[in-house]
Amino acid sequence: MKERNLHTILDGFQKMELQDLGNILGNDLSPRLRKSQLVDQLHTYLRAEPRRWMSHLMERDVRLLRELVHAGPEKVQYQDFADYPSLLEVTGLVEYDDSDEHYHKVWISRELYEIVAPEVEKVIGSGEKSGQFEVERIGLGYLNLYGILPTDHFVNLMMDWYEQVHGADFHRLSNMLRQSPLVKMYRYNDSWGDYVCSPCVDNVDEIFSLREQLNQRGLKPFTSADAREAGAGAPYFTVGMKTPEGMRLEQMYRRLGYEGYELVKAAHDTWMEAQYTAGQNDALFQPLVDSPLYPELDDNSWLTCCQIVSDYADSVPKWFLCGRNARDTGLCKADWEAWKTLPESHNEEEKEDYPHWSMPEPTISDGYAKELSAQEFPLGFAIPHVAPEDPCPCGSGLRYCRCHGKFLS
Repeated sequence: MKERNLHTILDGFQKMELQDLGNILGNDLSPRLRKSQLVDQLHTYLRAEPRRWMSHLMERDVRLLRELVHAGPEKVQYQDFADYPSLLEVTGLVEYDDSDEHYHKVWISRELYEIVAPEVEKVIGSGEKSGQFEVERIGLGYLNLYGILPTDHFVNLMMDWYEQVHGADFHRLSNMLRQSPLVKMYRYNDSWGDYVCSPCVDNVDEIFSLREQLNQRGLKPFTSADAREAGAGAPYFTVGMKTPEGMRLEQMYRRLGYEGYELVKAAHDTWMEAQYTAGQNDALFQPLVDSPLYPELDDNSWLTCCQIVSDYADSVPKWFLCGRNARDTGLCKADWEAWKTLPESHNEEEKEDYPHWSMPEPTISDGYAKELSAQEFPLGFAIPHVAPEDPCPCGSGLRYCRCHGKFLS
């Protein structure tokens, strides 16, 4: 594998991008410097002060570094495709390869390994001891429950939680939030106002528009315990797993052969797709089709599984309902009428990779093929003429933004 050095990686950024990266990593760079000076200064900082800049990373990034350090320099680790990439991967500080659509391959260069290996355990210990990671998890939890929060409301929620747990040391919390990579990377100020959003949100305009369309005002209150559950386990968050519906969902997935990481991922994917359930959303039931024991299901057990998934989807907080659920509001309930029987491919000797779906053709501009196989349509390949909510041209039955368009920036 061809390895790029840190200086070359930094040199590939624009001047403003270097300033933004420096700000996130705790090294404010003067805009009056030339680009070459910014590259040199940031490169020196990364090499000389690893403990400091790693302390400005989100917990997920630091733990990824530890995992890669434990594996060793240039040792590829195979991971799944998360709903959002880590800062280390976005910047290229950690190497990755997505050429295989089934695996996300990640590794650490020898240069970065030598920089971070002596300090990464200390940074994780400090993040736990100082409460930095706890603040981040609670913040992520509230954002995952609501999807989008006005910045002032987000700060008020954090202060209320902090006062209950740690006392009224708001100056300390303010400093932690000001330096938090979560706030730095996911706070926006645009035509919708000043707000912070969950890293899992991939379409802010859609959520705001649906809130207006559905006349959703005000936010449903949640406890800090709700936030703690919803903010743990980045990037594979789960919500509502301690409710009766969530416990039934987990028990069902266990019976279908899911365990360990695969169980966590199936529950996470179900929660994510529940956010987009407005009428029929075939992707909501995809973990059932992908389950190890799917071939053994009969029509009755299939119907029971679909009901469990639908009940869970209707019980969890939805972003465009301001944290309310479909059951309480009567809005955007999961529609599983088309799933009352097993997909036609279930009983065929040679099953296709995906079940037969009843979805319209995607909208594709002239000059683009109407039929594309998965082999002809590599994961992450951009076809901008396909609308995000249209079915993916590969034929999977998933929406384009949740399938081959899922990992596009």
